[in-house]
Amino acid sequence: MRDLCLQQGSPAPFARNEYFLREGEVSDRIGYVESGIFRYTTRNRTERREYNVGLVFPGEFIADYPSCLYGLASETNIQAVTPCRVHLCPAARLSAHYETGMDGQRTGRVIMEQLFLDVYARYLDMFRLTPEERCLQLLERCPDLPQLLPVKEIASYLHITPTHLSRIRHRQTFGTDKTQTDAE
Repeated sequence: MRDLCLQQGSPAPFARNEYFLREGEVSDRIGYVESGIFRYTTRNRTERREYNVGLVFPGEFIADYPSCLYGLASETNIQAVTPCRVHLCPAARLSAHYETGMDGQRTGRVIMEQLFLDVYARYLDMFRLTPEERCLQLLERCPDLPQLLPVKEIASYLHITPTHLSRIRHRQTFGTDKTQTDAE
């Protein structure tokens, strides 16, 4: 899909805070992120709170696949966190590529499998990793993230409170032993 976006897409800049897609809109494009970071957010209708449910980094793809493939209204907002450069490709080209034969179908299957694996791993990590381990894993992917996103955004993505994230950052910064901190 990277090649499809690079060969048949067109480069597009996104300013910080600019939306790639808003909740309720139908998407007609996919993108390959060349530089910058995007976030996926969704709103809890009862609490009327926004949650950061996904981050996209350079070298990754950005899209609301159900919206692109089936013409459904998006259930998320996709917004640039930093200035970004994306190679945009019309979703119709991706759909047409799926219909070109076995190679196209294989591309579609690989994309869906990768999406599933990403979501599945994130879901399992909520149970098998501690909040601190999830934080460290995220910082391995993007060491500069604390300078790019507010604490509350990172905490929302990690599904912890900003206070808990601050404690984790304090332990990491000052090397405080976890058992000593927990005993206090």
